[in-house]
Amino acid sequence: MVEQVILGIFLVLPLVIVAALFSDELWQEHRRRHPRDEHAAHIDWRHPLKHWRRGH
Repeated sequence: MVEQVILGIFLVLPLVIVAALFSDELWQEHRRRHPRDEHAAHIDWRHPLKHWRRGH
């Protein structure tokens, strides 16, 4: 039982890390493709994980 949990963690954790990094790349690409309009309201386009990690 414990071995299966440890194996599951080692299999799932790298996938979660890769997914977070890839989503950050997609987020940055979205920001580059859609520049902010000068008259539009400010939108916080930072990646949610970065936003939560800094506690803002």
